[in-house]
Amino acid sequence: MKKKVLVVFYSLTGNTKFIAETIRETVDAELLEIKPIKEYNPKGMSKYVWGGMQAVMSSKPALKPINIDTSTYDLIFLGTPVWAWNISPPMRSFLEKFNLNGKDVAIWLCSARKTKETFKKFKILMKDVNVVGQMNFIEPLKKDTEKIKERVIEWTRSKL
Repeated sequence: MKKKVLVVFYSLTGNTKFIAETIRETVDAELLEIKPIKEYNPKGMSKYVWGGMQAVMSSKPALKPINIDTSTYDLIFLGTPVWAWNISPPMRSFLEKFNLNGKDVAIWLCSARKTKETFKKFKILMKDVNVVGQMNFIEPLKKDTEKIKERVIEWTRSKL
């Protein structure tokens, strides 16, 4: 029986979106892009100062409407950029709004460097889920994009 798969992500600069779209293509999943009502500015230093401050303060911005029933999916992939060693505020809002208890969840991060601490923080916000995998992708749009895409495909297939 084929698993029903959902890919949920937030992306400000396109790195996390690149991974999400690769996962969707690999497993024919549904794609849900989280968008805050008031989007962060992706250019300049303000994204680091304002976004980092919001991440450290565990902010949960209001999201644009999401009409989805997560209980109907067998596997959910969650992806977020890392801001100041934390998950992005929009992903935090999503996790507060949607109950993923008992779900199989695979998580990925997009960052500038390795970050084990962020995975720990991510998992704390999802108390009763079954984390079936985790992966960190370092600057996928700046590095060897094709090699990273191959890693995404291999990782994704291993979760089915």
